[in-house]
Amino acid sequence: MGDRLGDPRRLTGFLILALWLLSLILPVFSTCRPGYDHVGGWFVLLFGWLGLLVLMPAWLANGFILGVGLALAFGKRPPIWLGVLAGGLAATAWWWTAWQDDTGSVPICHYHAGYWLWLATAALALIAPIVMRRIAAPRGQA
Repeated sequence: MGDRLGDPRRLTGFLILALWLLSLILPVFSTCRPGYDHVGGWFVLLFGWLGLLVLMPAWLANGFILGVGLALAFGKRPPIWLGVLAGGLAATAWWWTAWQDDTGSVPICHYHAGYWLWLATAALALIAPIVMRRIAAPRGQA
C-alpha cells in the first residue's frame, strides 16, 4: 500500500478524522427544556465522560475512533478489535435519551447533525479495519 497520499488506507484515515472533527463543530442535541439548545459536539466531548456515571459508555468510543483514524492516516492496519470497540461503544448512543445535569435528567427532544455524523463516523471506524484487511490480503487468504 505504500506511503502515497493516494493510498486508500491513508485517505480513509483522514476521512475518519475529518468527519470526527466536523461532528465536534456541529450541534448534537436539544433538550425539551430551555438551557440546552443546539448543544455542540465539543461540549459533549468535554462533559460526555460524565455519562459513565449513568452507565452510558458511548463517550469512550471517541478514543477508539481516533485510534482507527490515526492508524489508517499513518498507513497502518488497525486491529479489527479497535474498530469493533469504536462501533460497539458508539452504538450505545442509540439509547441516549437524556442529558444529566445538576437538576437531574433532562430529556433530549432533538438529535442534530453532529449526533448522526458522529454515529456514521463510528460506523466507518468499525468497517474500515475489516475492509482494509480484506483489500491488503492476497487472494485466497482473506
